[in-house]
Amino acid sequence: MNVYLFFVSGKIKWYFLPGVLSACLFFSCTSKKASPVDKEKLTAPVSSDTGKINGIISKALAFNQTDGDSLCYYADMALQQATAISFREGVANATSAMAACNRKKGDFSAAVSLFLSAINMFDSLGLKQQRIDAQLLLANVYKEIGGEKGTTEYLQKGLMLSEKSEIEARSVNYITGMVNSLSMQGIILRDTWKLDNSNHGMDSAFTKYENALQLIQQTGQAKEQLGKLYNNISQVYNERDKNYPVALSYLQKAVAFNTEKNNLNSLSFNYGNISNVYLGMGNVRQAHEYATKMLDVCNRLKSPHRMLNAYLTLHKLNKQLGHFDSALYYHELFVVVSDSITNVEKAGQVAEMQTRFETARKELEIARLSKSDKENKQRIMQVAVVAAILSLLLGASLWLYRRLQGQKKQIDEQSSRLQWMMKELHHRVKNNLQIVSSLLNLQTYRLTDSESISALKESQLRVQAMSLIHQRLYQAEDVSLVNFKFYINDLVETLMKAYGYTADEFDLDLQIGRELLDVDTVLPMGLMVNEIITNAFKYAYTEERRPLLIISLQDEGSQLKLEIADNGPGMPIINNQYKSKGFGKSLIDALTKQLKASYTVDGTAGMAWRFNIPYTKQQAA
Repeated sequence: MNVYLFFVSGKIKWYFLPGVLSACLFFSCTSKKASPVDKEKLTAPVSSDTGKINGIISKALAFNQTDGDSLCYYADMALQQATAISFREGVANATSAMAACNRKKGDFSAAVSLFLSAINMFDSLGLKQQRIDAQLLLANVYKEIGGEKGTTEYLQKGLMLSEKSEIEARSVNYITGMVNSLSMQGIILRDTWKLDNSNHGMDSAFTKYENALQLIQQTGQAKEQLGKLYNNISQVYNERDKNYPVALSYLQKAVAFNTEKNNLNSLSFNYGNISNVYLGMGNVRQAHEYATKMLDVCNRLKSPHRMLNAYLTLHKLNKQLGHFDSALYYHELFVVVSDSITNVEKAGQVAEMQTRFETARKELEIARLSKSDKENKQRIMQVAVVAAILSLLLGASLWLYRRLQGQKKQIDEQSSRLQWMMKELHHRVKNNLQIVSSLLNLQTYRLTDSESISALKESQLRVQAMSLIHQRLYQAEDVSLVNFKFYINDLVETLMKAYGYTADEFDLDLQIGRELLDVDTVLPMGLMVNEIITNAFKYAYTEERRPLLIISLQDEGSQLKLEIADNGPGMPIINNQYKSKGFGKSLIDALTKQLKASYTVDGTAGMAWRFNIPYTKQQAA
């Protein structure tokens, strides 16, 4: 019986393994090479510069796929330097890197604790993308714990955390976070399928992988995740469909991708899955060859969790090949490592980690309250002083509030009086305009010239058009807005009576999309409409059995579209103009200019006037 020394999660343990060669220790089954860390540890400078600290963190993460020791060394260096200068973002990033380090070593308890701390720090700093990345790494830890223990409790934790990360990534359009979230959900759903063997889990996993791949193809982003997705998709074809050629094709693409990127950690998964595919095809020797490649990569990574898969695979393959000594050897190594990183004590630590983390502030509060009586008395005195100050502030606030209430009441009363005065003003303006209209009407009785009578009559109608606006204003609650639909209806009825038409023999089509308009816009618009409708009554309906008038006003964001059209015979239009030197046409042009608007005229089938009127005022429609 040989005695072996194992270093697991920072602790030295002795195990008695019968029949195992002493030359092959837990982390030294391959020839030992000098780590990059060995050359730099003595010369690495201690810097207070945040840029250099970020560089150290980047260097640590660069070793995530290749060298766990270097990852841990640089993460610890960055954490110390960032803490020394209170560089909060650096502390958060370094804490996340240290969590990744502990995950590599198989210390899930420490990994969970550090990831939770990093997530809280990222959240307080408003670093959403970094928080999402840390959440997904924590979800991966939960997945690994659940996979090792064969239970769904931690798998569900990881699934919920990755689903939450996807929602958060979508909210900030973080493509890499979305791809990683979908990939992690697929991985956990596949592990769930392995526990309950339901097609739903594997089908859902495949859908997640496809969605992630499609997202990369659509955006051209997160291409660094392609190797992982090829590997994951291959597992579905291998395990669910037993389609070994397709599974191998995806794995070959994954190996090519990860070899180019020197992603050793990902290659360990690729080789393990290729081994499983060949095993499914009945080619045990090829399966053994790739399982050996997987173990070689895992030894270079010094990753206990990845070694477990390699040991278990080689145990099964050697058993099938009849190499029972080797099968026993790899089985005993599997048991030792599995017990070291997933013992009951550590599983309990992880289960309690979330609760301890959430109650940390309460524990600090309890510790604070347990200080000496003298400190408590000082606090009570401080509280009393603060309470007195707050009481004074509260009294002052109450006095100020009452004063403001009184001022508000005065303002409301003044506003009501002003509103009443404005209504009264509009009422008087309307009455004055009515008087002017009556005077113009009386003046027509003293004239015999038909052209003069017509001119006075048109002036009278223009005065009435303005009078109707002021009538609407003094009847409305808000004296700054006019209901254009009601106003136009009143205007058309007034003109109909003036030219001898009744409602029964006249078709009026009102299409008003925006009813409430400010008075400064309605006044010129109303006069323009009055001129155009007056011309229609004078010239358009002389030979029409059933006169038709269409008035449309539509709101198109920053513009009003006003259209007035009749069903008369129309008239020739040249260059958007017709032959008229009358006052009405000049008035329309002047009012259009006042509104900074433009218009077109179409005389092919009746007369159709179309106005584009800029309108950016923010009144409610």
